[in-house]
Amino acid sequence: MKRFVSLLIELGLVLLYFVTETEQAQESADIVFLIDGSNKVERAEFQLIHSFIANIVEDLNIGASAIQTAVVQYSNVPSTEFYLKAYNTKRRILKAMQHLHQNGGHDANVGLALQFLMDNHFVAEAGSRAAEKVPQVMILITSRQSTDDIKSAVFLLKKLGTFIFVVGVKDADADEMKKIATDPSFTILLPDIRQMASARTQLMPLLSLVAKKQLVIEVQESKVEAQVSKRDIIFLIDGSSSVGHESFLEMVKFISNIVNKFVIGSDSVQVAVVQSSDDHNLTEWYLNTHTTQSALQSALTRLRMNGDREVYTGAALDYVFKKHFTRAAGSRKEDGIPQLLVVITGERSVDDVKVPVDALKRAAVMTIAIGVKNADQAQIKDIAIDPSLLFYVDRFQDLHGIRERVMAPLSTLAGVTITYDQPTEPSIKEVDKKDIVFLVDGSYSRKRRKLPIIQSFITKTIEAFDIGSDAVQVGLVQYSDRAKPEFFLNTYSSKDEMLSHVRKLRQRGGTVLKTGEALKYVLKYIFNKYSGSRHEEGVPQFLVLITGGKLNDDVKQISDALSRAGIKTLAIGFENATMQQLQEVTLDANLVFDMKDLRSVPEVQQKVLLSLSTLNKPTQTSGLPISPTIKENAETQERDIVFLIDDSWRAAASFDSIREFLYNIIKQLNIGEDRNRVAVVQYSEKARVEFPLDAYTDKGDLLAAVQRLRPAGGSAVNTGAAMKHVVEKIFATAAGRRRADGTPQILVLLTCSKSTDDVKEAADALKRAPIVTFVIGVPDSDRQELQEIAYSPNLLFEVQDFKSLPEIQEQLLQPLTTLIIKIITMPRGVTEGHKRDIVFLIDGSSHVGIYFYLIRDFIVNLIPHFDIGKDKDQISVVQYSGDTRVEFPLNALTNTEDALAAVKMLRQKGGNELRTGAALDFVRKNVFSKSGGGRKHLGSSQILLLVTSRKSQDDVWQPSEQLKQAGVVALVVGIGDVEGSELRQIAYSPSLSFRVDNYMGLSDLDLHMLTVSQSTENVPIPLTIGSGVDRRDIVFLIDGSAKLGKGFKVVRKFMAKIVEGFDVGVGKVQFGVVQFSENPRTEFFLNSHATKKKVMVAIKKLKLKRGKKINIGQALDHVMHEVFTSSAGSRIGNAIPQILVLLTCGKSNDDISQQADKLRKLGIVLFGIGLKEADEMVLEPLAYSPALAFPVKSTKGLVNIQHQLQQIMKTVAVEVVE
Repeated sequence: MKRFVSLLIELGLVLLYFVTETEQAQESADIVFLIDGSNKVERAEFQLIHSFIANIVEDLNIGASAIQTAVVQYSNVPSTEFYLKAYNTKRRILKAMQHLHQNGGHDANVGLALQFLMDNHFVAEAGSRAAEKVPQVMILITSRQSTDDIKSAVFLLKKLGTFIFVVGVKDADADEMKKIATDPSFTILLPDIRQMASARTQLMPLLSLVAKKQLVIEVQESKVEAQVSKRDIIFLIDGSSSVGHESFLEMVKFISNIVNKFVIGSDSVQVAVVQSSDDHNLTEWYLNTHTTQSALQSALTRLRMNGDREVYTGAALDYVFKKHFTRAAGSRKEDGIPQLLVVITGERSVDDVKVPVDALKRAAVMTIAIGVKNADQAQIKDIAIDPSLLFYVDRFQDLHGIRERVMAPLSTLAGVTITYDQPTEPSIKEVDKKDIVFLVDGSYSRKRRKLPIIQSFITKTIEAFDIGSDAVQVGLVQYSDRAKPEFFLNTYSSKDEMLSHVRKLRQRGGTVLKTGEALKYVLKYIFNKYSGSRHEEGVPQFLVLITGGKLNDDVKQISDALSRAGIKTLAIGFENATMQQLQEVTLDANLVFDMKDLRSVPEVQQKVLLSLSTLNKPTQTSGLPISPTIKENAETQERDIVFLIDDSWRAAASFDSIREFLYNIIKQLNIGEDRNRVAVVQYSEKARVEFPLDAYTDKGDLLAAVQRLRPAGGSAVNTGAAMKHVVEKIFATAAGRRRADGTPQILVLLTCSKSTDDVKEAADALKRAPIVTFVIGVPDSDRQELQEIAYSPNLLFEVQDFKSLPEIQEQLLQPLTTLIIKIITMPRGVTEGHKRDIVFLIDGSSHVGIYFYLIRDFIVNLIPHFDIGKDKDQISVVQYSGDTRVEFPLNALTNTEDALAAVKMLRQKGGNELRTGAALDFVRKNVFSKSGGGRKHLGSSQILLLVTSRKSQDDVWQPSEQLKQAGVVALVVGIGDVEGSELRQIAYSPSLSFRVDNYMGLSDLDLHMLTVSQSTENVPIPLTIGSGVDRRDIVFLIDGSAKLGKGFKVVRKFMAKIVEGFDVGVGKVQFGVVQFSENPRTEFFLNSHATKKKVMVAIKKLKLKRGKKINIGQALDHVMHEVFTSSAGSRIGNAIPQILVLLTCGKSNDDISQQADKLRKLGIVLFGIGLKEADEMVLEPLAYSPALAFPVKSTKGLVNIQHQLQQIMKTVAVEVVE
């Protein structure tokens, strides 16, 4: 056996041909057809390619142990038709081929496609048998020269020992074909595509030799190695509007061409991209986000310009340094991997760059600076770590001219050493924001001598951080049979006070250790905003468990819940603790620390500090609050979940992955008749119900049913019809729907294709139902269509293909299990009949700038939802800045076409000022009036839709109140960082205030409640509503019995201190006081005193009521019926937070079992303060949350909780359902 055919020196490949003695060798090969699906190939020509592949398959010995085939199309981006493992019979492959349709596209990116094959097809998960020495074969069918660089991908593919055959048709480049093919003899050039039959004749003998292993490739050591050394490269790019769209694309192309030269992976080169901005910096992706070249290139194609006005390069450099050059973000600096930063900017930075540049230099980050156009050359010089790494071009289009010069340092720089005569920062403290909670075993099973060690451990941890409300917060809880908080996250903002408390720590006691219950307590009552958690602000959350006993109760479920809530758990074990059990709590063996040996304490201390300092919070894409609040933990909330799965032929190839994903999601859910119910529907041309919501109440049975799922296949993908079927037949009472009970209704759609029917009507029906729709799509799906279906942009998930579904499992589970869905009802007058006066009041100031057209488009998109006519809907548009201008009044336009034309002609008004209050007053007096075309006198409802981009320069309170009194329902849309409290003040109800991050977000804003035409319609609250409240009604309910005695003076002083911390007045914070003993007595109502001074005087005059007994139940009934009423000044009907502070020093003599529920239903948040003999077991259930119950040994202790109580009261934001 021999015959040497050719030696490919430059690649180190030896192609050998053997003549075997055996008559017939077992044929086996993995063959992937990579076909040109671009517009260059005409449809008729594509059919010839289709037939060519089908005929080759006919001649092959297909089978799981013989020859496997896969098909991939490429143009702009590659797409999988089916994988190697998808079909193991010739009949099934040919049937799948019948559904092959040309993708189209202007480009022919062969380099990207080759990398895609290596990452997604020549891998075991896709069915590749390379590990079993089965020949790997690619047959490329191309019609022209590649539009991207192929060198790196070709090199790597050949290094894998892949047989590459190239068939060129039409305008294929012969030289390029030879570069791609394993050997020049493996190329077939056919200028006339109709000659493809002859190509089959030439290919088949070669394929036969490969399959019989008579033609083999030996990969030898290469004499010329590609640049594959490890390095971390971050591109910080200018995303400001001054760059311009075309120039931004040139910058992206420049980056794409550079990174295409590298081997991308976790063990080679990693790349991140960050856009600089005027007020924040946008991480496009981190170093560890994309681990393949194809994924990286695909991400680059999706890159879009921020379009902000100014450039803050200094802030951006600081952001990159703190958020990206970290281990959590993928940096391998600690492993000695070179760290490189490429800064590309076209404008002078508004802020200083020197401080962050120095920090980067000290961290040995090698910075390359590229200045374009208006970039300040002095700043660019400062940014570059060395003058040789400074580049400047006149235009972004000229970047390609410096590509090779930039590539050289990126490929060769190995490191840098910076020496300072006098270090400017001898020590750097950790200053990032974190919330850290210590959960400490306080049982008697732990020896008392361990307490000082634990105290010292906690003390040293606290000392290592900057403590404060804008820095690191720490909470401490002891537990044994039950958990008791020592202090909350927001109790201390002073390090000294906190350390003093830790030093005074006393062992709680108890003989039983219930760690699982303690973890539940911490999740529910400590990691919430009322106890100081800043999770919703994106602050990392840490739990440090310190225990000396074995775990006696179940911890698995709560540990999973902590992880899903984004809380990173560390566990420290001593004495009888079992490390294996603790790993069940942390879910990560690296976060379990053994402290049984006293000598190990310093080492454990350092490891824990390192973990707390370097670990980041888990990535969240949904943007939804995930830690429990004072509402019931959403994880235990019932919900009806329907999975709607695309099982067309395109999706069928990945059905195993879909089924596994579904199985793993359901496995995490709490299934039961009174818990979560699940249904599954598959669809292509028609919807097919696999099982309805009421089919399974046992998780085991449900999972077994999922495992039995099989794809049916189909060519059409009628997503619209499938969604309609789900609304009408699955989300129905007869099929197990529990909507009437208030159970949240959720639909999860998985699709891989653009719908062949219209989806809009069905998507709108889902939202009106209301059903919250999650959407999972792939790059081949129509993104605009998916956005239309998804209830919110936060609930749209995209994966490279369905094999990548595990990557989003946790991201989907988070909102799926914790989303609290509430319903509001539009005021009856707004939705009755068919007459509505709708006024758009829009910000036309210069601050809006070039984005005015997006506000205009927002109105254009809403107009078709209205039934415009003389006796139907009327609309008006008013612009404002410093003054107000009517574009057209309510009675000017009588049909939709004229309204659309008028809006499209709008031109920005301009002006530097923004007086929203004056504008509101203007529309009330002049636009909604009878003279302005308003028809309130004829029974028409009147709606105002305000769109504003910043805080008003005049007062909005009085004009907005007058609008409400006039019966005008105001909906408010704020763009960017507009003040949330102002939006809610103007809106008819806080539930009708909306905020989007930027102008582009207007297109995603769902205001479908305007289309409601029934008498009353339920409308889901949008998922992005502002936070922070500046108005509240606070009532003190004070124990006035004789038992309080001389302590009443301290209580009076305590109340005065609380009042002092609020802005008291009409339209602001109101206070009332009620005393009680045997019966209650109102001292003053909420509307009795309109100024802080008057409230303080009234409190000072209070006299102790006296009485032997206390009846708390009777007192609570009194405040609900007599004080929290509109006649007594309560604004409970306007969604103003209602707060009750109960202070008692004894046990109640009457029944209080029903009062807590009554208070919650009214939306009244009760804070409970227990003095002296107050019953803690009663106080906690009465409080809105156990975290809002404060036991105090004596009246003197009130001063210790005053600040904490005040801070929590300021954050209460209970939204009243209308």
